[in-house]
Amino acid sequence: MRDRAGMAQGLVMGMAALAAPLALPAPAVAQAAVAPAPSTGGGIDIAAATSTRALGSGNAPVVIEEYASLSCPHCAHFEETMLPRLKADFINPGQVRFIFHDTPTNRVGFLAHMATRCLPVGSYNDARSLLFSTQDQWLGAKDPEAGLKEMMGMAGLPAPAYDACVASKPIQDYIAASSQEATEAKVEQTPTLIIRKGGKEVDRIAGPNDYDKLAAALIKAGAKAPKK
Repeated sequence: MRDRAGMAQGLVMGMAALAAPLALPAPAVAQAAVAPAPSTGGGIDIAAATSTRALGSGNAPVVIEEYASLSCPHCAHFEETMLPRLKADFINPGQVRFIFHDTPTNRVGFLAHMATRCLPVGSYNDARSLLFSTQDQWLGAKDPEAGLKEMMGMAGLPAPAYDACVASKPIQDYIAASSQEATEAKVEQTPTLIIRKGGKEVDRIAGPNDYDKLAAALIKAGAKAPKK
């Protein structure tokens, strides 16, 4: 997991590597400079790109807000090991709505969050899962940004569209604002799950690694226990 100190260090290193960094609000949990020459839109459907990404019914009695980074190994572990059970037990039965928040922790993560937003809404979840499951490949590449660009091509975002996406100032601003929201919510590490009932926070789990503990918190918040 990435704590505040680690994320801040990653941010400083990422920004120092740029000749003309993009200014983002401080002190967001996950600020990272991106393209030095942003465009105003690049033909991207900004409304669609910045719409809410979520799983589950909007009428679910309990809401989980997940603050995660696409370049965070612990976030990938949660995605691969706990989210499938969460879907089966609570999300698919209509008991929990799961809302994704873009919380990048470094420059390449910022680019990854931008790129997934530029895919059609219906492709977002698959792209997110692809990036998490292949983190070792694109993050471990000699040039992680080139590795990310190649992986996004496999997800359905060709190189010209990728370039337009990461140069889009509205998308940059949206991810920066999402990072600022994480700071305002006092999110200090990724992943963090905030559990809400009726719009109010009733619990939060930083660095979730115990599914039974998460399930118990959801049931306490008002979700029905899964059928055996």
